[in-house]
Amino acid sequence: MSESPPSANQSEGARSEDEGARLFHPIDTLIAVGIFIFVGWLWYVSSQFDAVSSLFQDNITPDKFPRVLLTTIVIFALFLPFEHILLKRDGRDIDKNRSRPVKGIAWVTMAALIAIVGAGFYIGTLLMMFAICLVLPILWGERRLKYIVPFAIGFPLFVAFIFQILLGVHFDPGVFNVSFN
Repeated sequence: MSESPPSANQSEGARSEDEGARLFHPIDTLIAVGIFIFVGWLWYVSSQFDAVSSLFQDNITPDKFPRVLLTTIVIFALFLPFEHILLKRDGRDIDKNRSRPVKGIAWVTMAALIAIVGAGFYIGTLLMMFAICLVLPILWGERRLKYIVPFAIGFPLFVAFIFQILLGVHFDPGVFNVSFN
């Protein structure tokens, strides 16, 4: 049976079943479910951390901090299946660019980050941040060293100052023992 054209008694704002009547976007729902499963596993891992003695509890403790981050990730992931509704209101289609394959630079960026973060256990947190701030802009096509070098030095130092000095968070110094503490 063929579809009939909209009748005169249908409202002007009525949507067809194909065009946004669905509440959950299928791809984004799968992504959100994957995030929930991954967060659930990380939540379990964080439950295995040793509790810090109340004598040493100033702010948020190391056994609770990952759960704060995981809760934030879950809150954001809850909105993923409904994002298409908000974009549809602005006249944008969430699936428009999804038919094109992921560009190669995304895979190169992912490989570089995995390599640098993997080396972070050896080189330490501060040098790892420096390497990321140096390598990623170059990978993405920035060639003006007068911007890259100050960023690669200044940003990790700023982050380390805030976290190590002001907040008292320990950064692994690595084998080169590079740290503010």
